Amino acid sequence: MLCVIARIDPGARERLAALRRTGGTLDHRTGELYGHITLVTYVGDEEDRFIASCRALLSGRRAFSVRYGGIEILPATSILVASLEKEGELLSLHGEIAEKWSGGLDRWTGDERWKPHTTLLYNPDGDLTAAAAALEKRFVPFSARVERIEFSRVEETGYTILGSIDLPIT
Repeated sequence: MLCVIARIDPGARERLAALRRTGGTLDHRTGELYGHITLVTYVGDEEDRFIASCRALLSGRRAFSVRYGGIEILPATSILVASLEKEGELLSLHGEIAEKWSGGLDRWTGDERWKPHTTLLYNPDGDLTAAAAALEKRFVPFSARVERIEFSRVEETGYTILGSIDLPIT
């Protein structure tokens, strides 16, 4: 599995990390919040061609704004997320990749089911309702800036970043 992810600016990452800490100890993962939005997940067998195609689509693109609009539980994957508005450059970029590679994308990112978000908590064993309520009390919608696109391979025990593209800030 190969993911194309949009990295958000450091200030927005810290804001989400601080919010995540209010969720308590429900998260089964350890480590810092990586602060990204999965644009697409490619499951086909032409990874080099896929990455080259994405690099071509990204050529000349600049950093862009995204808007975090709320807190949400995605029960199918046992996660609590900060959800994003599906608009502007984020929606455009996803749409261009999904249109070109629709047959090779997973079921979560290949069509209208795509739900752009940043995962805050993961807990396959528990009820995330209380954590969601705690985070919702502290959440205020805000904008962030996407400054980098990364290509990462999902491994059994994590992921490997295969490459990245820094988006110039205008």
